[in-house]
Amino acid sequence: MSSRTLSGIAAVLVALAVSAGCDAPSSSVDPNDLRGVFDKDAGASASASASAAAKPRASASAAPPAPTERAPSDPGCVAARGAPAEAQRVAGRPACRGAEVREWRDPTGAPRYGCLYTPSDLSKRGELPLLVFFHGTGPGLDDPSSIAKLTDLRKHQDSADLTREGRPGFLVLGVQGRALGGGGLSFDTDHTAPDNVDRVVVDHFVDELLERKIVDARRIYAVGMGKGGEMAATYTMLRADRVAAFAAFAPLTPSAEWICPGPPPPGLVLYRACDKIAPCEAVESWLLARDGQRAETRRVRLGDAGLEEPSCTVRNKCTPKKAEANHHRWPKGKEKDVLGFLGGYVLKAP
Repeated sequence: MSSRTLSGIAAVLVALAVSAGCDAPSSSVDPNDLRGVFDKDAGASASASASAAAKPRASASAAPPAPTERAPSDPGCVAARGAPAEAQRVAGRPACRGAEVREWRDPTGAPRYGCLYTPSDLSKRGELPLLVFFHGTGPGLDDPSSIAKLTDLRKHQDSADLTREGRPGFLVLGVQGRALGGGGLSFDTDHTAPDNVDRVVVDHFVDELLERKIVDARRIYAVGMGKGGEMAATYTMLRADRVAAFAAFAPLTPSAEWICPGPPPPGLVLYRACDKIAPCEAVESWLLARDGQRAETRRVRLGDAGLEEPSCTVRNKCTPKKAEANHHRWPKGKEKDVLGFLGGYVLKAP
């Protein structure tokens, strides 16, 4: 193509651009160099750039919404029922590696323990959200050291931002239960009164951490599995003035009865479609009751491999061995869901 022809094409393009109301090419562009105008790769690049420009920035779209502020409820919203359970033996000090072990004698005179897991550089992080973790029941489950063995919560302690304010890091306080019968250590969920020993013990350990100025008092949460999941829901209702929300895996239906006009605190409930100890249907019956109380509840029914199931497993496909094992198997990989849900709630400032 001759130089005269190229110059003519350039002139036509400039005229078209001006007549369409577009900006004319820069005077610094050589009108004889038009290779890019007809280059397919250049056209694809321009299209991709336009598409990218039309999309919102990833950081803006990925930013989680501000947490829901929940007004603290009256701590007397649970009907006082049941008699205190008595421990059959004294539990020893838990071997929580990498944790600060707290000790206190409860009102019965028995030693009680709590394992505090912290993120790195704690002194530089200020006041952090606190997860009070209630362990399960059974071999390898019934002390706070199971937090590190069964869950991946500690892997997120440095990076997860439950505040949604650019302040990553959270604390985990694993509270050890008592030998109440039935094998292993557990928690008293049948005595729903202010003098419940487990409630008093947790309150003591949390008060100590608040005095140390390392806990964000508006972001205290309860988490548990199995019987501990039931205790997480129970403690949250007993201390609805202090706990913003709870998350429970495979919980039994709590005995605690909510008697206030407003709804009980929000909760995330994860459970197996096949579970012998906390049957799927029983868990869903409790969830329906929470719906009737207008409680904010997120439910996740799990099958094999951590995938969600559309319905409870029929009995002939839920073998006793599998059903029992499922109850004791914390859903690894769901920790982000747990932390994301809890971070969506915060108590209103007094």
